[in-house]
Amino acid sequence: MPSTLEPQFIQDFTHFEQHVAKLITRAGWTVETAKVNQPGYDLIARKDKLVVAVQVKWLKNNVNAPQLLKFADFLDSEAGKKFNFGLFITTKGFGGPALALIRTWGKDTKIGCAIAEENKLVWVNGGIIDPPPPLPLEKIYFGVFTCKGGVGKTTIAAHLAGALALQGFNVALVDLDPEENLQKLVGDGVYVPNPKGVGTSVQVFKADDWHEDSARDCQIVICDCSPALERNSKELIKRLNYCIIPTTLNPLGINKHGKVIQETVREIREINQDADLFVLINNFKDPGIRRLRLLKEVYSAAYQEISKTDNKFHCIDPEEVCIRSSDLLYYWGIHVLENPVNPGSRLAFDLIGGRCYPREDFISLADYIESKAGIGVLRHE
Repeated sequence: MPSTLEPQFIQDFTHFEQHVAKLITRAGWTVETAKVNQPGYDLIARKDKLVVAVQVKWLKNNVNAPQLLKFADFLDSEAGKKFNFGLFITTKGFGGPALALIRTWGKDTKIGCAIAEENKLVWVNGGIIDPPPPLPLEKIYFGVFTCKGGVGKTTIAAHLAGALALQGFNVALVDLDPEENLQKLVGDGVYVPNPKGVGTSVQVFKADDWHEDSARDCQIVICDCSPALERNSKELIKRLNYCIIPTTLNPLGINKHGKVIQETVREIREINQDADLFVLINNFKDPGIRRLRLLKEVYSAAYQEISKTDNKFHCIDPEEVCIRSSDLLYYWGIHVLENPVNPGSRLAFDLIGGRCYPREDFISLADYIESKAGIGVLRHE
């Protein structure tokens, strides 16, 4: 039963949809309701030659990144191309990952995001609502680790750091791998500007140079771990709150990495029994419905025994979250070859056609970890 303390316009979906329609009409548009069970949008707004799809989200909590991505994908579909742009309007607000995603879309995005208040729409795209996340009481530690090299650990560590920086966190990257690829690619760190003028940073440290006091302003620490567990600081492994274990979704990857990942989990658990562990599909290529179903079955079966005994082990469904194959990630680091004397530091977060799939994937990964781990230390609704 809706609370009598809530304004009537947000007590249920019907009232809220009517309220949104009134606000848009008041701005000089004509509004009509979409067909019943119409996927993708709830209202159609028209003005002059413009036709706009409006998605109305009646929520008790903040919008998350996957909800926005679903609307973005609809607008990119054949059905969505008849609209000039889309409006995503909600009741409460936008979570940190969703705000970070909105910022990545740039000025040319086809989506306007707003919160409907009693007498107006408050637009998030213009930075009207962009609260900084609170500082955690203690640093949050991530590890990216597997007992095998060459699976994309460095790429994942660096770009997860970038995604968290987009959310407003200062992040420290600690390079524990003897090859020191993080040093070569982002050794100077990355600064992420904020529309309000106060940005956040990704700082990079060699293993020997790392000390918490060296990054006192960093709320999150991400460790790019060595494939050999004994080469990683045991104290850092003990401190991990989350650990990401990358693999690939192809027959060879599943067969080769299954035992490797089982060994990885065993080794981590000998030192740290509390971290949430996430197996993540990296370099994902859509194999089609039939092959995807088969690969997912084998993928899940490879880790069933671990899941039965370890309730903090998460085998991520690639249809929920994965890191898609892309030229941006495949050629990440080419800036080092182009300017070996003074390469600078870059992430594969450039916009192409107003969007960037690596940004979206890593923001979705951060959102997934927050929602599935249940710890809540990264949440800032």
